[in-house]
Amino acid sequence: MRLVTHSSSSSPEPASALKPARPVFRVVTSPGEAEEHLRVIRQAMERSTRHSTLSGLSGVAVGLIALAGCLATATLVARAPWPLKRYEFIGVWVLVFALSLAADALLTKRRAAHVGKKARSPLGRHLARAAAPGLLAAVILSIFFALHPSLRAGYLYLNGIWMVCYAVSLLGVGMFSRAEVSVLGWAFLAAGAVTLLLPTNALFTPMLMMALTFGGFHIAYGVFMGRRYGW
Repeated sequence: MRLVTHSSSSSPEPASALKPARPVFRVVTSPGEAEEHLRVIRQAMERSTRHSTLSGLSGVAVGLIALAGCLATATLVARAPWPLKRYEFIGVWVLVFALSLAADALLTKRRAAHVGKKARSPLGRHLARAAAPGLLAAVILSIFFALHPSLRAGYLYLNGIWMVCYAVSLLGVGMFSRAEVSVLGWAFLAAGAVTLLLPTNALFTPMLMMALTFGGFHIAYGVFMGRRYGW
């Protein structure tokens, strides 16, 4: 009896096929190429950490709401007797603040859906925390003046105080957002300082500064952002 051995007809696999492919690294040899790589990495990181759902239409809407508040203050509140004037003044601007927040939330959500992002995100929560201290300071100081009737002219200082507090919020938000937000924050800070420190006269009144800043600044900002980044 003869033993017959059968050899496999398939050839053995090469050794290179059994080993995983090693990653290929290329050494950067020139300073210019290294700078280009760093620039690309920096831009990618900024895109991931910068809030890009800001709505230009929101700025315009908030500015128009603020102008309506200035008009109501100049016509209705100005004619009211003193005890009532203070509460009407605060009531008008609480309403302006609530409407502005609602308009900004709705239009930001609309903008986020348009660019394929979510308005509620970890970055959005960072923005809310950055804006909170300035806004809460404005609320606390407003309540303080409302609870102290003896400070008859105190509510007039609220205009400049609101500008400064709002500037603090904008500058905090600007750390996670586009540079234009920080520019708007510095503009509000300068306007608040002017309103609080310069004397009031017929040509320069706190309510005129409210119309210029919360109305005009917001509208100009909104138009600029809408034309540059989209509505």
